[in-house]
Amino acid sequence: MTSLAVFTEHSDLHKRAKQLANHLDLPFCSTLAAYDFLLTLTPDGLSLQKNNEKTKPLYIDFLSGKLTYRTQHATTRNEILIRALGLKKQQHATIIDATAGLGRDSFLLASLGFSVIALERSPIVFSLLNDGIKRGQTDIDTAMILARITWLQTNAIDWLKKSAPVDYIYLDPMFPERKKSALVKKEMRFFHDIIGNDDDAELLLQTAFACATKRVVVKRPTLAGTLGNKQADFSLQGSSSRFDVYLRP
Repeated sequence: MTSLAVFTEHSDLHKRAKQLANHLDLPFCSTLAAYDFLLTLTPDGLSLQKNNEKTKPLYIDFLSGKLTYRTQHATTRNEILIRALGLKKQQHATIIDATAGLGRDSFLLASLGFSVIALERSPIVFSLLNDGIKRGQTDIDTAMILARITWLQTNAIDWLKKSAPVDYIYLDPMFPERKKSALVKKEMRFFHDIIGNDDDAELLLQTAFACATKRVVVKRPTLAGTLGNKQADFSLQGSSSRFDVYLRP
């Protein structure tokens, strides 16, 4: 079983780290110990790292890197997710991102002016999201984008069952782990170890069908079958993944 602890070596952050550990029901440590993974708190923020491994820690960053470049150059025409959802420029629409994860797709949608409700059930991932959001809010332009997103730590199936009908729902469930682990992105390998697969993804899809009034879009690996063997109305192929589109009556 994978072990995880909240860690900081900064004495002035011990109180915050202990509060986080209590919130997540995880052990706290201030010296490196025999845990598989560490949620590490530093003055720069919160990150997830594999203990005794030289890979860079995983943290959520809305301020720089590939995500910033992508949002700066994104249009409703060149982003495959937008085309899969059938969204138009300056269209007033709210999208439910039912598997928010690292928040990248929600941020992309919001950067193009759409309102997003981002649902993430893992309290560990949501803690990383919260940290990234707080850092992102220090920049005026980024804060404006983040303000279009409502972030909720909740089980998407339960939330959708109680929700009023919505137009668009996007699902990006955890893919089954590939045998060639070197091909899997670092964050996905970390998430597989810490969280596991989304074994209820088929139920989530069925729930989304009952709630959505226009489209449900599911991101899948290129060579994988459709989720739950539900035939899509059409699919759009990306460089490393596929977007299956289900039109709702």
